[in-house]
Amino acid sequence: MTRLYGDDADLYDIAFDWEIGDEVDWLVERLAAASVLEPGCGSGRMLEALANRGTEVVGLDWSPQMVAIARRRLGNAGEVVEGDMTDFDLRRTFHGGVCPINTLLHLTPDDLALHLQCMARHLQPYSRYLVQVGLLDPEEREPSPGSHWEASRGETTLRVHWVDEELDLVNGLSRQRSSIEVLTGPRAGEVVEEVHEMTAWIPATWAAAIEASPFEQVAMYDGGRKGQWPQVAPDATGCLLWHELVLR
Repeated sequence: MTRLYGDDADLYDIAFDWEIGDEVDWLVERLAAASVLEPGCGSGRMLEALANRGTEVVGLDWSPQMVAIARRRLGNAGEVVEGDMTDFDLRRTFHGGVCPINTLLHLTPDDLALHLQCMARHLQPYSRYLVQVGLLDPEEREPSPGSHWEASRGETTLRVHWVDEELDLVNGLSRQRSSIEVLTGPRAGEVVEEVHEMTAWIPATWAAAIEASPFEQVAMYDGGRKGQWPQVAPDATGCLLWHELVLR
């Protein structure tokens, strides 16, 4: 586990706490679910937004620090469980599932297969699982310029960089570097920098992974066009694609 998801989970919570209200409204409409499971829930911002719309929510994360933040955020509005998203048993089923912002890229293809099996055991028949997974152009050979932004909460202001350092589509690997510079606040002057080994998916490899799973992909949407989320072709590429999976 990297520092960003462990000891520095408080910085993650600030860095990734942008407004998601419109997106969650869209997700609620697509899921049409009374209860939702979010694996890899992190600090719980998606859980909180779903709970505020009357959805019963349960989150799962393997970081004790993330779980603690998510529990504080939710209070009595939902449940957060510490566990491995490739091997868990909550002893119940849900009407839907959601997994945003490329969380599944942290899983190897074998881990993804295990995760989808776990999700299938926790969803009711024909439930939807909406996952946000970027797909790369198979002709792409150079890393993307990445994302750069600032975020603030209280006295703390952060400058965040998340960039691809190395891309190997032949082996389906992406090496990414995150850098969080604390500009103001109690930790001003600190820089948290880490490398993340991620899976790089192209449309063909992603389609094959879903075909081998208990799910069927019924639609894909462009999550990069905020306020619109138009449906796109199965061979579309982009870093913020939403995949609508339905349990067979």
